Amino acid sequence: MQLKGKKILIVGAGKTGMALVNFLHKKGARLTLNDRKTPPSPLNLPDSVKTLWEKHPEALFLSSELIVLSPGIPRTLPPIRKAEEKGIPVIGELELAARHLSIPIIAITGTNGKTTTTTLTGEILKKAGNAPFIGGNIGRPLIGLCDGPDHFDWAVVETSSFQLATAPSFHPRIAAILNIEPDHLDWHPTMADYSQAKWSMTRHMSATDALVLYAPLQSHMPVGLTPACHIFSASEAENAEAFLSPAALHWRFSETAVQIPLESLAVRGTHLFLDMLAAGLIAHIAGASVESIIRTIQSFTGLPHRMEDAGSINNIRFINDSKATNVDAVLWALKSLPGKIIWLAGGLWKGGDLKVLEPEVRAKVKALVAFGDSATRFDNAFKTLTKSVRAGTLREAISIAYRLSAPGDTILLSPACASFDQFENYKKRGETFKGLVSSLQQEYNDRKPHVQT
Repeated sequence: MQLKGKKILIVGAGKTGMALVNFLHKKGARLTLNDRKTPPSPLNLPDSVKTLWEKHPEALFLSSELIVLSPGIPRTLPPIRKAEEKGIPVIGELELAARHLSIPIIAITGTNGKTTTTTLTGEILKKAGNAPFIGGNIGRPLIGLCDGPDHFDWAVVETSSFQLATAPSFHPRIAAILNIEPDHLDWHPTMADYSQAKWSMTRHMSATDALVLYAPLQSHMPVGLTPACHIFSASEAENAEAFLSPAALHWRFSETAVQIPLESLAVRGTHLFLDMLAAGLIAHIAGASVESIIRTIQSFTGLPHRMEDAGSINNIRFINDSKATNVDAVLWALKSLPGKIIWLAGGLWKGGDLKVLEPEVRAKVKALVAFGDSATRFDNAFKTLTKSVRAGTLREAISIAYRLSAPGDTILLSPACASFDQFENYKKRGETFKGLVSSLQQEYNDRKPHVQT
């Protein structure tokens, strides 16, 4: 793609937008950076870069020769639609980066489990002696790799539906689709549009490429796909190269059969076990040894805010699952825990079907504490199945949950919603939860009688 002298509009002034500015400025492009919000602090921009802090003016878009979108900027915005109608190319950062990258890409997507699987795949490759870049939708934007990737041999990239929706020619060497469940329906017009975005990265793959796929998705594969397909499954199946049994993780590699006992793992939860199966499969396709797969998976302790142990008070367990921002993630969380759960849910609703949670709520949830913008939605959905209480804030929700709890209970933060009604992101929500639990622990310890010895 010829970039020198081209009039390029970058939309979005976050981390990805700044990485785009750095790359395109070095390529000699004429740049304008647009965001509907003024940055909270001055940006370190080259003098030649123009900026416009207002809500996407149509004239700016129509006068550009190329428009590059940061993740999360919807193509359905009127000025973007009009630019495309005029024939102006509109692409995302992932597309631009992939066109200028010289190393093979491992692209991992799915509704849930992307970050865990991407991180674990990268760690296995490191243990195997490779030098992988790990980033994309997490950490460092892929475009930042295009200035000097010589010391990397793989790009292990988490890819979101937002990124894939604006990456029409993206072509990974290895692709993995972990699951596809309703999510981001506040951004994608339909579930079909969301699903199509996930599958789009397989469009240009060839017979020499590899697709790692969760078994239930086989029936939804687009017609005409040619990459070699490697299946992982939640149970033993004839065509599954990796599968989960009640006692172990299993891989059927061509040279050997491998299993890792579940009791030897530091994490718990069927969804996390599936992420491990996928990561092992991806890494093996990329050339990692069986030994590196086993050692890395057995030492993996999980990532923050994903079924994270946040402590206990008087045999009441607290679990921080703040990353569960959709209904499917909550379903896996509830399935992974024994009964007597006090469930904290709520936030900014993104869409989905709460009815799929009803069997688990009926069987395991002792009480629901619904908080934030969607408190009424959750209360109405489950108040006939379990005790339900509404709260305004997360602080209030934890206080109520603790009062309702008894020894042996589990207080689970698994919101099924985005955090933006009250928090900057799911990480801030999770850190707040852990901080509030720590305060409760201190109060409990202060009240305990001191025993003299």
